[in-house]
Amino acid sequence: MNEAPCPANYCCSRASSTKRGSQSANGVIFTMPVTGFELFGLIGSGKATADIIDNAIRALKDYRNSDDDIKKLCFALRAESFPLRAFIKILSDISASAQAIQISEEDGELHKDIALHLSSLEKRLRERLSKLDADPGGLASRSAWALWRKKDLEKLVKELGDWIRRAWVIYAAIDAETKNNRVMTGQHASEERMGNLVELFGRLSVRPVQSEALLKPFNDLKAQGEPSRRFAVTSRDTQASGGTRLIFEYMYKAYSDNLTANEIDQIGSAVRDLASVLYRSNPEQTRILKCHGYCHDPRTRRFGLLYELPPSRTWAVDAAGHARVLSLRELLNRAPHFPLNHKLSFCCNIAQAVLYVHLVGWVHKSIRPDNILVFENETNKRDGDDDEEVEDDDVQRRRQFPFTLNNPYLAGFEYARSVKADSDRTSDAEWRVNIYRHPKRQDLVENEEYTMAHDIYSLGVVLLELGLWGSNGFTPFYKREATFKGITPVEVRNFLLDMTRGTKTDGVAVFLGEKFADLVEFCLNVDDKQEVPTAAFIQEVWLKLDEIRSAL
Repeated sequence: MNEAPCPANYCCSRASSTKRGSQSANGVIFTMPVTGFELFGLIGSGKATADIIDNAIRALKDYRNSDDDIKKLCFALRAESFPLRAFIKILSDISASAQAIQISEEDGELHKDIALHLSSLEKRLRERLSKLDADPGGLASRSAWALWRKKDLEKLVKELGDWIRRAWVIYAAIDAETKNNRVMTGQHASEERMGNLVELFGRLSVRPVQSEALLKPFNDLKAQGEPSRRFAVTSRDTQASGGTRLIFEYMYKAYSDNLTANEIDQIGSAVRDLASVLYRSNPEQTRILKCHGYCHDPRTRRFGLLYELPPSRTWAVDAAGHARVLSLRELLNRAPHFPLNHKLSFCCNIAQAVLYVHLVGWVHKSIRPDNILVFENETNKRDGDDDEEVEDDDVQRRRQFPFTLNNPYLAGFEYARSVKADSDRTSDAEWRVNIYRHPKRQDLVENEEYTMAHDIYSLGVVLLELGLWGSNGFTPFYKREATFKGITPVEVRNFLLDMTRGTKTDGVAVFLGEKFADLVEFCLNVDDKQEVPTAAFIQEVWLKLDEIRSAL
């Protein structure tokens, strides 16, 4: 029986055609309705697939006496069943909320591709299940299982997991953007936008917070390392043993010493609004650190944000035993020894963080390696606890950088603002920072207003640098003074495009392939005069990254 084709880039197959019809010459985004009937069809396919998974688990338990391979397959299927059913619940809620939702034409095409792919997955999974022999004791049956059926099922389970993760992010974007279009502008618009994401992802924190409660006494913080722009601290504001482990990050430059109390309060109010938005972040979903609160340091005349450490992560420790908050900028100075899929997952997670910043209705304005944080894995070794099962030193070493590249988390929100807020259109002349800035944002004054497109450009520069990391003769961009200092912003971009295409030296395609180079080029060539639809960013950047990652 011939199977329906299921290309790896199923969600990008229509990207080139939909982009032409999604936006008019005057910048108006065309929309199309996705009806409750269409959503109901996707829900039906999802439920059928979930039922098949349950049947497959029952059948596999009785197949070949449930050996280790079968147990692993059952575990993998069960792991995918739960998020699939949760996703079905989300779709059902969306469907029940309205008879039709208005989405962009590109989003509509994404919906059709998702539904088509799940239908194919359902059919293929049903066929594989029907081929499990009732009496698997024969030589032919054993050979078939060993030669192709086991691997075929494992591949199908992996593909299903990839589909669920991608569909979840896509529908988060579609639903959040649809709701965001209905959010009234105003003081709490960003919180409402984050609330939309909270509502969509039931796993996210929904704890209410009083804005005033986010202000933490600066004197309650105890530095665990050398104080700098960003450093490790513990706080005495809870009953946790030894204090709550946090990260403190100064915001802005020091304010003038002749400001009035009212003017200082206005700065504090802006910091409080940002802290309120970041407080509701779920770091494992958004790759944005959860904000614990904010502080005012009158001694240095500065405000700062407090971030919580991600689950199962800890600070790095230097040779002197001091805690350190590592950024990608520091890691780029060391040769990587981790698998290639670690790097691609890292890239995909950074793009996902940018997507969530934009869905909340903000622009980050400072996407560069020193604002991308990386934490060490916690070990299960406890001092003085001989009964605790511990990892040997070699295993612990292999779980740390440079042999493992853990997930990134986006920080550095000191210049972030709502897209509805006015931009001061100023900048600075630091060439190391300008490498990551769009050419139209590198003047000291009278820059173009900062847009989401400028963030996408910055992301492209970071992805290019990550792609080249580990290549022969690689040098982090911030150390390439002879290359980047003293040339015009347009010349900087042209040089980055040369590095992408491989015009003068080996381009990034040599190391990570043409698809990776294409998405980097998409970011570097982004039109800053037009809004980049969420679907276009998902298709051209996030999905392509995820497809490259999953192909390894």
